[in-house]
Amino acid sequence: MNTSEPPASRVPAPTKLPGVITTPMSWLYRIGINHRNRAFDAGKEVTRFDRAVISIGNLSTGGTGKTPMVQLVVSMLQQLGQQPVIAMRGYGARPGEKGDEQLEHEEALPGVQIVAQPDRIGGLRLLFDTDLGKGIDCVVLDDGFQHRKIARDLDIVLIDASRPPDRDALLPKGHLRESIQSLSRAGLVVLTHCERVSNDEIERQYSLIVEQNTQVPVLTAHHKWVSFIQYTRTQSGWSEQPIPCEDLLGVELQVVCGIGNSDAYCAMIREHGLLTKNITNLRDHAELGESEIRRLTIAEKNDEISPVFMTRKDWVKTSKNSNWPIGTRVILPQLSMDLGDQKNVLLQLIKGMFNRD
Repeated sequence: MNTSEPPASRVPAPTKLPGVITTPMSWLYRIGINHRNRAFDAGKEVTRFDRAVISIGNLSTGGTGKTPMVQLVVSMLQQLGQQPVIAMRGYGARPGEKGDEQLEHEEALPGVQIVAQPDRIGGLRLLFDTDLGKGIDCVVLDDGFQHRKIARDLDIVLIDASRPPDRDALLPKGHLRESIQSLSRAGLVVLTHCERVSNDEIERQYSLIVEQNTQVPVLTAHHKWVSFIQYTRTQSGWSEQPIPCEDLLGVELQVVCGIGNSDAYCAMIREHGLLTKNITNLRDHAELGESEIRRLTIAEKNDEISPVFMTRKDWVKTSKNSNWPIGTRVILPQLSMDLGDQKNVLLQLIKGMFNRD
C-alpha cells in the first residue's frame, strides 16, 4: 500500500447540466431507488434459481474492476470443479453482435458459457433447458448488485478506493447508482485500486463500510499489469507475441482509453516509466472509428507507425477492423487484480455456497 496520497481520480460529471437541475433530479432518483429496493427486500418479483448465484457489482458507474473480478471468481469456481455461466446485460452491444465485455470474457475464459441480454432471467432459463445448460451448477452475475430480480447467495461489491462513495453523489449529479447505505446487503466488499491511495485513506474507507455493515468482510485489491502482448498487423492478419516492459521504455506510445476510470489507467502507464505521445479518450464502451484509426496509423519516423497502447476491452472491439495498415503495432497490458493473501477469504466464501445443508 502506498504511504503517500496521489491525486484523486478526476472523473467527468455524468451530465453537463448545472447542479441546480441535477440536485433535485438526484433527490427524485433516491426516492425511486429506495422504493424499488423496499419491494425487492420484500421478495417481490425476485426469481431464485435451483443453483448457486454470485453477484459482482458496484455502487457507482464504471471503472471499479468488475471484469477482472468476474474472471477471478469464474476461475476459482472452475478450480473447485464447478461449471459456471456468466450472466450479463450486454451493455453497448449492437443488435446481433457481441459487446466488448462479452468478447473480453470469451478471450480470457474459453469455453465458459455467457448469457448476454437485458432479460437475464429469460436467457438463463433458455440455457438451463438445453443439454449444455443442464451441466451448469452456478451463475456469476456481471454487474449484478442493482439487478435484484435474481436472488443471489453471495453479493460482492467493488468500490474504487480512489473514488470513495462518501465523496460522490447519486445520479445524475454524481456517479452513484445507490447510496453507501446499500452496502448493508453486501456479503463481501472489495476496495479496488488501492495502489492509488494511502494507508490512512484505506482505513478511513474501511471504517465507512463497516458503519453500514458490521459483519461484512472487506478486502483490498491492487491492479497490476503482469505482462504485455504485442499484436503486429501482417498481410495474413495479426501476429501475437509477448513483449517485456523494458522493450517499451523510451518508446512514444499512442494511448487509447475507453474505460470508466481513465485516470487510474494513465497513472499505471506513468508508473511503468512509459512515454505517451498522445491520448485518445473514448466514452466507456465506445469503439474507435475509421477517422481515429487513420490518425493513429500515420507513419512518421523511418516510415514507422508509433505503437498504439490500449486495453483488451478496447482491443476486442476494434481488432477485426480492416482499416489497420500493415506494420501497425498494438500493445495490450495484461491486467491482474491482486488480492494477496486475502484471496483465501474469497475462496472460503465461495466454497461455503456449496457446503450448505
